[in-house]
Amino acid sequence: MVGTAVVRRRVLQGLLDRLLSVATGFVLAVLVIVVLKALGVGEDPVAQAGAGTFVGGLVVAGILNEVLLPSRNGGATLGMKALRLRVIRIDGSVPGRTQYFVRYLLWVVDGLFWAIVGLVVILCTPHRQRVGDLAARTIVVSADEVVLPGPDSELGAVPQTELPLSAGQVRLDGRE
Repeated sequence: MVGTAVVRRRVLQGLLDRLLSVATGFVLAVLVIVVLKALGVGEDPVAQAGAGTFVGGLVVAGILNEVLLPSRNGGATLGMKALRLRVIRIDGSVPGRTQYFVRYLLWVVDGLFWAIVGLVVILCTPHRQRVGDLAARTIVVSADEVVLPGPDSELGAVPQTELPLSAGQVRLDGRE
């Protein structure tokens, strides 16, 4: 079970990632508006192009940060990297792009009412998952946390690279 200590960092991480997307959309929209005004385009087309660019920038920044970056960056968005968090599958393995994309798409639900829906779902689920995590079968853990795939991950087992026994002490054929 993921502890509630991660919840505070997840809230800050979500704010950082949303701020990054909004800033990217804003900068792109301002650039488009400046260029179109310099070209002498009328006010209505400039406003429409600026709004469209802002929304497009949000989507592109979101896909880059929420889908492509984690799939190449150990399961972490930029906000997660800053706050030492990462996404893993519920079985402890590495998520694929499909899982990241499902998580990204379901921000539509998690982000309702200033992300209160996502926060309430996180606080009410045993593995502290938001709706996107539940659908993608993923969890967010501390980047320092070692998670074993399979049933041992539920037991909190610690991986060991070697068994403490030498080959002479244990034989598979039953002889000593």
